[in-house]
Amino acid sequence: MNLTTYSRLTGVCFLAILSTVWAIASWLLPADGDLARVGGYAENDFGWRAPQTTFDKNLFHVTTDLKDYNRYYDVVLLGDSFSCDQESRRFGWQNYFINRTGLSMIVIDTRRYWPQEIMESEAFKKFPPKLFIFESVERYLHERVAYFSKETPPPKKESPTTLELLFATAKPLGVAPHEEAAKTTPGYDPDHVLGHLGAIFQRRAHLNNQVVEIPLAKPGLFSSPNDRDLLVYFDESRKKNLKESDYSDLRSGISVFQKIIESNGVSKFVLLIAPDKTSSYAPYLKNPQDATVNLVAEVAKDPSLPVPRTDKILTEAIASGIPDVYLSNDSHWGSHGHRLFAKALADFLGAPDKN
Repeated sequence: MNLTTYSRLTGVCFLAILSTVWAIASWLLPADGDLARVGGYAENDFGWRAPQTTFDKNLFHVTTDLKDYNRYYDVVLLGDSFSCDQESRRFGWQNYFINRTGLSMIVIDTRRYWPQEIMESEAFKKFPPKLFIFESVERYLHERVAYFSKETPPPKKESPTTLELLFATAKPLGVAPHEEAAKTTPGYDPDHVLGHLGAIFQRRAHLNNQVVEIPLAKPGLFSSPNDRDLLVYFDESRKKNLKESDYSDLRSGISVFQKIIESNGVSKFVLLIAPDKTSSYAPYLKNPQDATVNLVAEVAKDPSLPVPRTDKILTEAIASGIPDVYLSNDSHWGSHGHRLFAKALADFLGAPDKN
């Protein structure tokens, strides 16, 4: 093969590849959900289509630097992606909670800071909040909380602030959210195409098994074109290894965690659990063995623990036929799920509801 022929073949191959990339880019919708992005699933198949209710701007601020916590807040929230990674969507559950209660809140990422770092910070000691919330997704709950069971809590100084005082001066904000339609126009992003194709290859070659596709027995639970399969992170199945002794340690750990927070005599402690998809959608999985344990229900076996029944309010909405309580392309909720999660917390605290 002479140089001219080789150059022509190279040019033809390059144009063919470029044309293929642009053809896919003209079809592929922009990345939206973490499960679709990580697992190499197309938004065209798993992207939501029903409108989501959003706020014009977020009513909360997430800090990635503990130095930003330097004044009093009614609520200090230490949470994971269900609390910290929802800013771009503008329908995070904190918006609904703050809109109803009018409380001030700072949100700190528990993937960056341990609870002890917050409790030992100068601001927490100098300006103790009326409410301290620890939020965790269900699949990581045991490792994040059970270790507290081995600690000895300090004695209480006095009873923590009553919930009536928490809402004594707070007033609802009355902000009206609005509906936002799904984006169904291709982004024409070659980088997204290459990343998507790479994720598909890794999944097919079993080089990346972070996302698992589970068949559903009931369609209509999601507004996505593919409503027959459930996308979840693989590590949800780790809960299947938990034993009764682990549940006991978990309940004990929550109790000790509560006593440590409330030992200042001011702060009220609440543990807020974000249920996994495989527990929330358990009744609708084609293979029952794909379901995982409901840790919220396990924790609730001790009624003295300050844990709202977020599992019940979400599963009731799913059972009623409301689509996108969780998003098909994502491990997190749609706007309706966020609103219900906030309602579970506000109702648990006895917050006035004037809506």
